[in-house]
Amino acid sequence: MNRIYLAGPEVFLPEPLEEFSKIKDYAMNLGFHAYSPFDSEAKHEDLTGLDLARHIYRENIKLIENCDFILANCNAFRGALVDDGTSFEIGYAAARKKIIYGYITNRLTLPEIVATRIPLKEHTGVPQDQDGYLVNEDFGNSINLMMEFSIEESGGQLIEGDVFQALDVMAGIHR
Repeated sequence: MNRIYLAGPEVFLPEPLEEFSKIKDYAMNLGFHAYSPFDSEAKHEDLTGLDLARHIYRENIKLIENCDFILANCNAFRGALVDDGTSFEIGYAAARKKIIYGYITNRLTLPEIVATRIPLKEHTGVPQDQDGYLVNEDFGNSINLMMEFSIEESGGQLIEGDVFQALDVMAGIHR
């Protein structure tokens, strides 16, 4: 059975285990075994602070290593862009030659997404954020080009829809 690592900010939901349970059940019905960042086999009850953070990092790397696919939530999180932990997991998976799928609710262009999430001002005809950086990555991509093309070149794709629609697409390709 193909194994999927679920990357995304769902770990920050009030009831993340319940959310992951729904996703895992759906994946299982499609012939996949899905793993969340909570599925570490190593115990960590005695760890706190940076020791706990380091443990979580190492265990998530092991989970990614042991999976065939990565399914990443590429919706904007706490700002205009993909969660930074998810971004790292996409990059790591690409470096490890994993097949990566991402999903995003709406395939708007990156400047359109940024404009809906943060205040912008104009600078010589180009939108600029409040820190003075230009919003000029306007190639038609929906997420940072490094992530979008990591997904594409892995043999996966960025899917417009939710996690369940992404799993349906994956099942249609990898059965």
